[in-house]
Amino acid sequence: MSRWLTRTKQWIGSTLQLPDDLLLDLPRVTWIGSFLLHIENHKGLLKVEDHCIVVKVFDGFLKINGDSLQIQSMLTDEMTIKGYVSEIIYNRQQGGEDE
Repeated sequence: MSRWLTRTKQWIGSTLQLPDDLLLDLPRVTWIGSFLLHIENHKGLLKVEDHCIVVKVFDGFLKINGDSLQIQSMLTDEMTIKGYVSEIIYNRQQGGEDE
């Protein structure tokens, strides 16, 4: 996404009081206790193992570490992960998605 387009979307969002994640396609992560994780605005799975799940997001990836991790549900742009979640790492990459 070009810098101009990003700034325009941010301006529109602040003017209309809309959340950034809605306009900029940013991930929204809801972590409930240590056993449930809900991710919105994902772009797919990169790795699924019992102790590690890696999820692609617009500007990088999320790495979820824990035990007995499994995908409980997965839709086009949201998913729920259950199991013992011990750590979430948000690795941001420059440039985001291809334009």
